Amino acid sequence: MIDSSEGDARGRVSTRMSGAITVGRRRSTVAVRNISTGGAMIELPSPPEEGTRIRFETETTGKLDARVVWVIGNRCGLVFERSAAKPARREAATA
Repeated sequence: MIDSSEGDARGRVSTRMSGAITVGRRRSTVAVRNISTGGAMIELPSPPEEGTRIRFETETTGKLDARVVWVIGNRCGLVFERSAAKPARREAATA
């Protein structure tokens, strides 16, 4: 589970993590701007369209199936198909 002890009221933790998403056979590196047990905000040059199902991955969370729920500029919001179960310590989130 993502440690939300230092996050906002919704359990989001601001990060500087890198990660990756896979859409079909295309893998892209992303910057993870915030994350919670239920989703994440990521940044990448060409975000997938709203409604796209993706595979999200970081060293902390492992691989998670997700869906893009919004896109604004080069950022997009993800909702995870299941909650993130692996712990994320504050120092890992900001490294």
